Amino acid sequence: MKKPKYENRILILMLILCVPPILTTQITWYYFGQEIGLNCGIVVGIISVSVAAYLLFQLDWREPDDD
Repeated sequence: MKKPKYENRILILMLILCVPPILTTQITWYYFGQEIGLNCGIVVGIISVSVAAYLLFQLDWREPDDD
């Protein structure tokens, strides 16, 4: 699998780290209340950080390409 360009990798990582936790917190806060919404947001945030760390360290997305 070919790695995306460096700028696209940074954009993908930012989206992974920001969008799912915020959306999960907002949606569950609205439907289930403050405490459950915050807890669900934290759980999804932990999963997002794990996915981002996998991409950064296991798939070596840290360094810009030397083309």
